[in-house]
Amino acid sequence: MGGTFTDSIAYDSQTRRISVSKVPTTPANRALGTAQGLKTALSQQGATGRDVSYLGHGMTTATNAVIQRNGARTAFLTNKGFRDILQIGRQNRPTLFDIEVTRPEPLVPRELCFTADGRMDQTGAEIVPLSEADVRAVAAEMKSAGVESVAVLFLHSYANPAHERRARAILEEEMPGVAVCASTDVNSEFREYERASTTVLNAYLRPVMDTYLSTLSEILMDGERGLALAADRPVMVMDAAGGLMSLDSAREKPVHTVLSGPAGGVVAAAHVSSLAGIDDIITMDIGGTSTDISLIRCGRPEITRGASLETVPIQLPVIDINAIGAGGGSIAWIDEGGALRVGPMSAEARPGPVCYGHGGDRATVTDANIVLGRFDGSSRLGGTMEMDVSGAARVIERDIAKPLGLTLEEAAAGILRVAHANIVRGIRVVSVERGYDPRDFALVPFGGAGPMHGSPVAADLRIPRVMVPPTPGILCAMGQLISDLRHDFVETHIALFDDLGADGALAHIEKLKATARERLEADDVPEAQRSYEVKLDLRYDGQSFALPIPVDTTKPGWWDVLPAAFNAAHEARFGHADPSAPLEVVGVNVTGIGHIEKPVLPELARGTETPPEGALISRRKIYYETADGATPGDWYEAGVWARDALLADNVIEGPAAIEEVSATLILYPGDRATVLASGSLVVEVAQ
Repeated sequence: MGGTFTDSIAYDSQTRRISVSKVPTTPANRALGTAQGLKTALSQQGATGRDVSYLGHGMTTATNAVIQRNGARTAFLTNKGFRDILQIGRQNRPTLFDIEVTRPEPLVPRELCFTADGRMDQTGAEIVPLSEADVRAVAAEMKSAGVESVAVLFLHSYANPAHERRARAILEEEMPGVAVCASTDVNSEFREYERASTTVLNAYLRPVMDTYLSTLSEILMDGERGLALAADRPVMVMDAAGGLMSLDSAREKPVHTVLSGPAGGVVAAAHVSSLAGIDDIITMDIGGTSTDISLIRCGRPEITRGASLETVPIQLPVIDINAIGAGGGSIAWIDEGGALRVGPMSAEARPGPVCYGHGGDRATVTDANIVLGRFDGSSRLGGTMEMDVSGAARVIERDIAKPLGLTLEEAAAGILRVAHANIVRGIRVVSVERGYDPRDFALVPFGGAGPMHGSPVAADLRIPRVMVPPTPGILCAMGQLISDLRHDFVETHIALFDDLGADGALAHIEKLKATARERLEADDVPEAQRSYEVKLDLRYDGQSFALPIPVDTTKPGWWDVLPAAFNAAHEARFGHADPSAPLEVVGVNVTGIGHIEKPVLPELARGTETPPEGALISRRKIYYETADGATPGDWYEAGVWARDALLADNVIEGPAAIEEVSATLILYPGDRATVLASGSLVVEVAQ
């Protein structure tokens, strides 16, 4: 469920048939749009909710609540003397030389930050007992302030959570019905600011997500408004690390669902690319508001434990995604210096781009695409929404073309070039800036607008191949069918590498493995379908930050090879290493994975290079911009092909448009697309 559209996919495990739907998101009650999308996808197979054995859900509910600042009224409780931890943060400067920079307000205002006496040291030993009287007094103040949720963080609780747990119990006793989140229940790592921020975010989202997921559960089981889904059918929620969590877990720890929508797309892209024999890819998910970019090596998405959303730090395992404000709804504007800019402001779902006909009056990337013939006025976006071409042309002419002295086509093409430049910069962040050459990867564009922009972005970066997966506009939904159950556990334990030793590390690993095993047993995952991933956070003694190094404790000598593995990882990431420097262990990470049966995607019938008769549905004029803008673009007669009519081994030469209900692929002159049996399209990009 995105901010603009809700995408659904229904898969029949017996017939291997896939059906999809794309319906507008319903902001007033998002659960209604979710249910409508699912019903539409099911109806195409003649199925109902009673036929459903599993339902997976990814969403932007948590993300949007943070962006729009419409979460719960949240309070914060911490140690006496540390009331301003959220306001002080890390003192990093977002703009180095701007002495007047204004930081965004924290999710909790200072007047709702409270303190209580009590202190643990870094080993977990109690220095000052917790003052229960302080906690009860604070609870009374919170009640009078109308607090809906509370985040509790005490220093060094990762070493001993006793004070946090007692404070949580008192607050729950004094304020029944108010959600109380202790930091060690959300994240048990050191770095108090990041842990505080993550806990506050969880508390801020809990009432919002509880309301949405409760409403969704009711509607899904409702025979009239929903699906009449059986009560015993599992409903799983995508988490930000690309795994699945139960509905109850998502309600308890909603912070894990932040960025879960894009995570589903990355997981699905990795899976579909591996079927095509392509393991190194850069994903480009272009939706209505943003472009989400991720780099995948050897078929595995990169997982990081440090991310941020709207300047709010999140210290949890998340797929490493670089999100930028460049989407189909990104607004084009002219800055004070007379330069054309695109985004990060977006027309969002309502009113949306002008061509949607919902009252939008600002030129967007989607409006530029329709003016240039990328899809025509008779197109129905998602199969239902008619396009207003004249309205889009009028606004681009008024706001961009006339002020800059350009023709309509030049202005629309300029909007696309600027949008592409923004996306190229975003891709460089996850590739060039981390030591990877984009030319060694394939670009995988998806989302409703991704395939339309894949070829020019790839050409700018000299990426030779673009792979467009099946149903690219709803690929994030496909991720819910492919993802495994996942439980991540992290424990901070700081010790010199040589002092800890293999036995000491193994004791911590086995303790977390036992916890992961219990969680998978609670999920009814059979032993044969469980696996565990282990990493140790290592750094040079004296460094501030660590690198996670994979560990296989079943191999003889696993401990002895870790220094060399760390030095190699440090060299790759930072360009240098110091094998003579002593190492320090910072933490232990264990991930318990419950493997689910992956859907066997349908294969296309074989054909020849020549597409079958009837696959070419029309021809239309499409304007193609030049990469640098130094020379004008031009209109080309382009074939318009129906993707669902293509066969394996068919080849289509650009200029062309390949249309389907969820997205349109634009082939530029010189591009050559080949259809794979898996349904993916591999485009050799003209350089």
